[in-house]
Amino acid sequence: MSIEQSLAGIGDSCVITRDFTRYDHGYQDKALKYIDYLGALSLALRKFSEYSRTMLASQQLYIYAKWLARYTAYWPELDQLVDRLENSFDDVDQSYVATQSSVDGSWGWKYNEFHHKFDATIVRLHELSNEGRAPRYPLHFLEPIATAPAMRNYLEKLLVSDIATTGRNQRDEFGSVICCLAQLCFKPSLRRYAQKHVRGIDLDQNYVDAFRNFLDEIQNPETGYWGPWYISDGKTHRYDDLSYTFHIVSYRKGRVGHWSDIIRTTLESRQMEYPQGWLSRGEFNNHNNYDVAKIFRYGWPHMQSAERALAREQIGAMLDWCVGHSLKRDGSFVPDSRFYNSLESCYYFGVSFLDEVGYFQPSKRFWTQQKFPYAPVLQSRIGRKLDEFDAENPSVIAAKWKIGPDAARISASSVNREGLSRMPLLSGDDCATTEEREFEFILRPNNDG
Repeated sequence: MSIEQSLAGIGDSCVITRDFTRYDHGYQDKALKYIDYLGALSLALRKFSEYSRTMLASQQLYIYAKWLARYTAYWPELDQLVDRLENSFDDVDQSYVATQSSVDGSWGWKYNEFHHKFDATIVRLHELSNEGRAPRYPLHFLEPIATAPAMRNYLEKLLVSDIATTGRNQRDEFGSVICCLAQLCFKPSLRRYAQKHVRGIDLDQNYVDAFRNFLDEIQNPETGYWGPWYISDGKTHRYDDLSYTFHIVSYRKGRVGHWSDIIRTTLESRQMEYPQGWLSRGEFNNHNNYDVAKIFRYGWPHMQSAERALAREQIGAMLDWCVGHSLKRDGSFVPDSRFYNSLESCYYFGVSFLDEVGYFQPSKRFWTQQKFPYAPVLQSRIGRKLDEFDAENPSVIAAKWKIGPDAARISASSVNREGLSRMPLLSGDDCATTEEREFEFILRPNNDG
């Protein structure tokens, strides 16, 4: 079976859309109908978040339903799940979702899919690791990846999607499993914790080496990127994916090969749509900007002077967009339900980008020597906004950790309030402006592939 070089974004989207339509001739109309309806339900979830009501069960059901609508053509299953989601709004106490299941050991109470359970569980393992507490129950749900051979076999099955045959695009689940495994294998503290306390996975050196070798084998040698593969018309198409590449580079702390190719591909894809490029519907997005900034951070030692100059310019433009368009004066972030699964995750990625480029901490400004005099004020305002959310929400916990535990108490007196009210809240000297999605791209009306 021949392997085609990764296509341009529109070509890949045509392969996916075409093969979904082969599986179900009415795919596009049905998928758009469900996405629109789920978008309306996300607004209801956002309202609950604004009033600090704990909606962990509803959020899991929403993520599950959104995944079914974007990555499968399983309409009867999606109908049932939407009913469950609507009914969950009446459940006043959903705090049980923050506890471990005694049945399979996961924290994915409302999920049936392995990758969703794994994703929900990895967040809680980080918390338990920090607290020095072991999980109460064995993680039986990890059986598909419990040993190195099982893990390798499972990943090989997820790597290649045959949408026309199965009605399922495995991109999201493959990426999620890769991300969770990378944390277990490459984060030393979490790995040590899992080796000592987590029953259900044989996380020895052989396991870690097997996972690392698998990642090295599937890296695209021409672009340096990672991504899912697709079978279509007897050919296997490699898909370069920003999110995959970010996670692997990040969790391996830059210890990857083909850096010159990664840098070139990242810079060349700046005008392309996610998941290959940086943009979401033609605009910046804090999630993608965070991914790009992290890749640039680890790639900085490998860049030529001209590449650094271009990267510096692009980071500045992303920062201007974040502070000038995505972030409001009161410290809240503009929500985007078409990209994020929750309002809390919108805040998390906004904070993550600002943290990554060193907006709050000068020691992290790998790309510039600029000063950002209004950063403490915005840091304080964002911190106060985060305090309005459910404190048990994983995205809120992570965002608070990144922005700093004392952010809400930072005094704004260090900045002239009158001057602040008259100046734009942008970064740089004299405030000069020098500084989650693919579905809509796939179904964009002008696609003719």
